[in-house]
Amino acid sequence: MRCPYCQEEMRPGYIPNGEQPVQWIPNGERPSHISFSVAETGVALINQFKPLQANGYRAEAHYCPKCGIAIAPTSK
Repeated sequence: MRCPYCQEEMRPGYIPNGEQPVQWIPNGERPSHISFSVAETGVALINQFKPLQANGYRAEAHYCPKCGIAIAPTSK
């Protein structure tokens, strides 16, 4: 997927739903095992802390390191 801002290739990954801060993580990597921390390879997204109710879900998302933007599709 190409970044809509700079046209560079975006990196595929996902946004997990768990006890960590909202973050984008590259495909093949896992969230941190330490609650409330960003994974070493993760990119923290602007967020406000709120306890999450569900575990095990994740949203596919692409990240542009040049623009610092993550894009995730929604279900219609």
